[in-house]
Amino acid sequence: MKYERLDWDTEFLGVTVVRITEPFLHEQELSKILSELKVKNVSLAYWASSQELEGITAKRFGGVLVDKKTSFAMDFRCKNADEFVCSDIVEVYVHSMPISDIEDLAIQSGEYSRFAVDKRFPREKFLDLYKIWINRSLCKEIAEEVFVIREGERVVGIVTLGNNTGRGDIGLIAVDRNYRGKGYGEKLVRAAQRWFMEHGYKIGQVVTQGINSPACNLYEKCGYSIEDVKYFYHFWI
Repeated sequence: MKYERLDWDTEFLGVTVVRITEPFLHEQELSKILSELKVKNVSLAYWASSQELEGITAKRFGGVLVDKKTSFAMDFRCKNADEFVCSDIVEVYVHSMPISDIEDLAIQSGEYSRFAVDKRFPREKFLDLYKIWINRSLCKEIAEEVFVIREGERVVGIVTLGNNTGRGDIGLIAVDRNYRGKGYGEKLVRAAQRWFMEHGYKIGQVVTQGINSPACNLYEKCGYSIEDVKYFYHFWI
């Protein structure tokens, strides 16, 4: 079986969603899978391809390139924690902080995501998805820690820290559009890196969209290197 049903996505969107699991497929193989999915009344298939399809080929199959998923990594074993200074303006999230600010930042963090880029993906579902993501992070269900930056009582920056296959993983990170250009993004990344090292992580990672050049530049500035690129397609069947 070269695909798997995604139960959470299916329930969330109200249509059957699958993920094609093979990173490389010949055109005939892809066509066969999509035909089979159509018979099974699948509405949406995600595919993280190791190669970019020609535009005409993707269009013929109803596919849209929605993300060049770019994975960055860093080996902490050759670093000293003192290299990563945690600014005193970076705070640990506490429940008294305004959730509306934080939810808005989470949504801003997804402005380049495939769920925002794909115009067939309902806008309200994109908003709900990122609100769910940040709230599950705040209650430590899918994150180990959350850092914030405030100006006055307003939260203007966030970063979530988690564990992904044993690696220290930056999940959501955002600085409010009205407060960018102050170096807050770098301060959040440096704080995350120091936290990962202090908690024994050997490798750090972060995944972003290839079209999000400010994020890519930030991670490279902070010492991460590109480890992998996947071409993410949505096929509406």
